[in-house]
Amino acid sequence: MKVVNLRLDESIVDRLDEISSKLLISRSELIRQAITIYLSLIENIGFYFKPSLLAPKLDVYAERNAISVDLGNNVSLAVFSVAYGGIGRKEGDWLRVDVERVAEIMAYQIEVESLCRFSKPLAILLFSGNELEYALEFYRSFRKKVRERVVLTDSEDFAETVQSFFGAAVIGLRDMSVKNVPERGDKIFLYGKILSGGELVGGELPDTALFRKLAELVSEGRANSIFPVKGDGVREACLYAASVAGGKLNIADTEDRGCPATAVIVTAKQIPLEGGVEIGEIL
Repeated sequence: MKVVNLRLDESIVDRLDEISSKLLISRSELIRQAITIYLSLIENIGFYFKPSLLAPKLDVYAERNAISVDLGNNVSLAVFSVAYGGIGRKEGDWLRVDVERVAEIMAYQIEVESLCRFSKPLAILLFSGNELEYALEFYRSFRKKVRERVVLTDSEDFAETVQSFFGAAVIGLRDMSVKNVPERGDKIFLYGKILSGGELVGGELPDTALFRKLAELVSEGRANSIFPVKGDGVREACLYAASVAGGKLNIADTEDRGCPATAVIVTAKQIPLEGGVEIGEIL
């Protein structure tokens, strides 16, 4: 064996001596075993295991309907949520539609939002404000639409409800090497279709391949950022981009309806992909 010299804090040496005496092995043997175990962890689970995970303080960032916990190595644990109310088969729903279609729309929104966050979903936690049987019907339909692990975590156990309510919390790993940061001087382009109401129920959802391509352009540095358009509308998505850039929004008169990520905005100096509509700029 090769001799290796290393320096350790005195407190760590004291702990090594205490543990080695209990195990009836030498300090050197204890260090060799500890290093062997650590290397085995690194080889088998890679960046999921690292010393910073044991630190008491982790950096947490908020972004619209999401939070990210920085794990280091350009990876963060990303959690975001979506919720739908009043859309389903219940008597009091403002938009009457089969539960299977609601599940399809929610699965679609989760896919697009994950693309825009450069996050790979690991698990999806579903919850409902409705009776268990109705919640299970949604759960079974949703499971058919996604590849990730899905868990139904909660439903209404006590009262009979007259409106549908479904929600999901998505847990994934985010690639922090992609900055996804708009800049002052960027133009804002709208892609996809703003679908809501009857259009959303009966219309065809835009192909997610378009949004995937746009996300790739951001990761390649050919566009600066991409954000989904959600229930608060196009203008709010643009205002968020401008605030991140530290600039002022100059936006044209445009349709300002909300949608479940059937449209996205992309910021760049020039149009990154044909088919986009220039709707504003960040000054």
